[in-house]
Amino acid sequence: MSTDSQPNACSSHTAIKQLQLLMRFFGFICIVAFVPFVMPVEWMDWCHQQLGLGSFPAEHPIAVYLARSTSALCGLYGAFALVLATDVVKYQRLIHFHILGLFSIGSIGTLLATQCGMPTFWVMTDAISILIICPWKYLLYRKIPH
Repeated sequence: MSTDSQPNACSSHTAIKQLQLLMRFFGFICIVAFVPFVMPVEWMDWCHQQLGLGSFPAEHPIAVYLARSTSALCGLYGAFALVLATDVVKYQRLIHFHILGLFSIGSIGTLLATQCGMPTFWVMTDAISILIICPWKYLLYRKIPH
């Protein structure tokens, strides 16, 4: 191996490790969403009130269903990120899809959350995860040999 290729090998190895860590971090945060998926409706109501959104509309089955479905999908998305983190070289194409999908859906979702009056901290959390974590993942992804 020539000395010219050593920095690239080192750089790609570092990028692989950093991308794995970032994917795991993201995955573990999203996995937490399995908790509201199964939590009692009374707890949903308490959380809703703590966010300053008033009482949770538990009398409307669609609200409970959508809250649970969204949480389940977010948890599943986190589990998917954890699987992708096991081998970021092997799963490069899926990771690229993951990054683009999250950026697209997250950007639109952040705008819609703002439009419907979600609390500022909620919107900012989404915006930060989209505007910082996605580009960071993408930069690391680009450093992995294809």
